[in-house]
Amino acid sequence: MMLRCFKYVFAIMGFLLIIVVFSFHKDPSLNGRIKELKFERQTIYLIQRGTTGKLGGLAKDFNIRNLYASHLGIGFLENNTLKIYHVYVDKNLRQNNLYVENISEFIKPEDLNYLSIWQLQDIDRKQFNDIRAALIESEKQNILFDFNFNESNNAYYCSEYIVEELKKSNIEIMKDHKKSITGMARQILKRDTLTYYPVDGFENTGKAAKIFEWIK
Repeated sequence: MMLRCFKYVFAIMGFLLIIVVFSFHKDPSLNGRIKELKFERQTIYLIQRGTTGKLGGLAKDFNIRNLYASHLGIGFLENNTLKIYHVYVDKNLRQNNLYVENISEFIKPEDLNYLSIWQLQDIDRKQFNDIRAALIESEKQNILFDFNFNESNNAYYCSEYIVEELKKSNIEIMKDHKKSITGMARQILKRDTLTYYPVDGFENTGKAAKIFEWIK
């Protein structure tokens, strides 16, 4: 009888272990570390993520130094949750390319291998309110992805969107960067040199301080 009870207990424990393992679609250490973060009110954050897929690998080729980041979002604390705005290549349910997500949604790519969070420096209350208002207002716009990397076409790639939104509050976090391009990129864009804002272009400007980093 006791042996049967032990088998029953072990079976239940095994089943619960399976549930726990599959409950995490990401490394549980990442989820746990994020939950420990204390985001501050009236603070603007820049959030980088990196993925291992073909698109992520292509984006990383245009970084200045960062070997992992391939995408960039901007956010602030709203109702005790980090609210992140980012422009992504895939269209959302509204059929545009501006996503407004919490941190759990932002890290949902299955091939995620990098996450870092940066806090903008020297942002006063008025600047915070101006940035927040500009981001909320951008939700009303039909923002599309800038496949041509053209500054005057009313479409944006991830870092370009953030640079332009911050400029509305007279805040500059990075300057544009030039890179010679070859191969397929040259054929698609029909130019020899690309002028753009890198995902990591703000990292060594003193405009933001890194408060979190995770590398898989």
